[in-house]
Amino acid sequence: MNEKAKSQIPGGQVHHKPQTGMATVKGNDPFNLNVTDVHTFQSSTWPYRGRYPCGSLSVNGTWFYGTYFLANPNATTVFPDGSTKTVGPNPGPNCGNWCVQGPAVSFRSSVDNGKTWTEPRLRSKGIKDNLFGETAFNNERVKFGAPHFIDFGKNMEHSPDGMAYIVGHGSSNRSNVQAWMLGDQVYIARVIPTVSNINDVEKWEFYGGSEAGWVKGDISAARPIVEWDRNMGVVTMSYHPAIKKYVLCISTATNYPSMRGEFDTYFLESSSLTEGWSLFQYNRAFGPEAYFVHHPSKFMAASLDSAGRYNLFLS
Repeated sequence: MNEKAKSQIPGGQVHHKPQTGMATVKGNDPFNLNVTDVHTFQSSTWPYRGRYPCGSLSVNGTWFYGTYFLANPNATTVFPDGSTKTVGPNPGPNCGNWCVQGPAVSFRSSVDNGKTWTEPRLRSKGIKDNLFGETAFNNERVKFGAPHFIDFGKNMEHSPDGMAYIVGHGSSNRSNVQAWMLGDQVYIARVIPTVSNINDVEKWEFYGGSEAGWVKGDISAARPIVEWDRNMGVVTMSYHPAIKKYVLCISTATNYPSMRGEFDTYFLESSSLTEGWSLFQYNRAFGPEAYFVHHPSKFMAASLDSAGRYNLFLS
């Protein structure tokens, strides 16, 4: 981010206007892909300090592209009326790299393969003006940090009900650091994926546990599908039709809470989207700094081979 990507807001405070990128990737060989139609899109980080890409979904001719906020401990924002608010204090020691996980902002949409976009929040109007009305100000925690769409295959062909689902890493413990690779829990939500629905919290359903089930329009009812204190982080999920399993991929700091060293990546499986998760592989210092790890459905084997092995790729 350079100085040209900064501007003034009411109250005299500088805020950033970062660019997020998008492209079309073509090919059937994961080692020989063609990247085309590269574009960028500019929006505002206010009232936070960073704004980064997250969930991306292409369905029925519409491309949805999400962003989320980040900040640093004790960052102070000046509001148009002259008042100030801070996101901290976040528990120490300082993690060293965007130590405050902010909320999901919105999903912009495109119906021409990314040439033009409709973005409902080029700049937020306040600390809770975002997709689900969450905030990281005053040391609050969010449930859907850096949300990603569950990969159900091309055009969501394996969605159990035609709905789009997201997973995000969250926390409810103010004593723990929640950052872009640090958390304690994973949450899940779903929506019918249309342009009119995708940014309307009232259209979303949040999983509220086995007794409450799916609760519409109320994020406070959301309950985690998995928990691991100080060992959760950015999360993705894919459905694997060859083995009829859902797989969670989670990356987190190897040495909590440092975000300047190696990251761990581990995997859980279940036959259900919401329960019965079990750990089957833990890779310490994997990558060694792999994050947003994902099993792309395009490169999953359709069935087991003659030796009973299952071939797939990790990106």
